Amino acid sequence: GEYAMTKPSRVMVIDNNAEHRETLCILLSHAGVSADAFERATDALAVLERDQEFDLIMSDVAMPEMDGIEFSRQSRRLCPDIPIVLMTGRDSRMEAALEEGTVPLIKPYTVEALNAVLAEYLDVRLKD
Repeated sequence: GEYAMTKPSRVMVIDNNAEHRETLCILLSHAGVSADAFERATDALAVLERDQEFDLIMSDVAMPEMDGIEFSRQSRRLCPDIPIVLMTGRDSRMEAALEEGTVPLIKPYTVEALNAVLAEYLDVRLKD
């Protein structure tokens, strides 16, 4: 009905570093965003094959097995409309990220940088 609450934004987070992953999920929860976290890009892709109700994908670039660049290529095939933010600490991978049409977020990122991404794609920001 007209009183339905708007659903919180859903973000897919992929990072093989548990600390980074948990920190980002905590930050997202402060912004009122629901985060689904994955350690491996292959697991995240398997979920995307059956569930594409995500508003944003945030993936680390440097990961074993499948890196963020390859993951973004594969996920684009499955769901071309979901924006992808690639997080990397190595500027050399930025070119590749940009070529994929993804949004770069350079680590370590500031709250301001994360806020800019959240504001643009989800229309939310971290609570002060």
